[in-house]
Parts: sequence; C-alpha cells; structure tokens
Amino acid sequence: MNEMGSLLERADKYLQSARLLLDAGDYESSVSRTYYAMFFAAEAALLSKNISSSSA
Repeated sequence: MNEMGSLLERADKYLQSARLLLDAGDYESSVSRTYYAMFFAAEAALLSKNISSSSA
C-alpha cells in the first residue's frame, strides 16, 4: 500500500474509534480521535497534490 493509502486507512481507523468512544459517552477522547482522523485525511489530501508536510 502506498503512503496516501496508509494515511487514509489510519484516518478511517481513528474515525471508527471516535464513533465508539462517542457512543460510550467519552466525548473528550472522541474529539481527540476525530482530530487525528482529520489530520491524517488532510495529510493524505496534501500528498495527493504533491505537497509535503514538514515537522521542521
């Protein structure tokens, strides 16, 4: 699997986790997982346009 596919798979995993946490009433953890799901999805979108993110 390529890097973009891995990022999207990770985003989906985090979003599924967020839904479970939300259903359990753990709102803070659900928000955190949702944040990271969006982060990985955004990183994949940037990668699809050949824009690399930097942690420098």
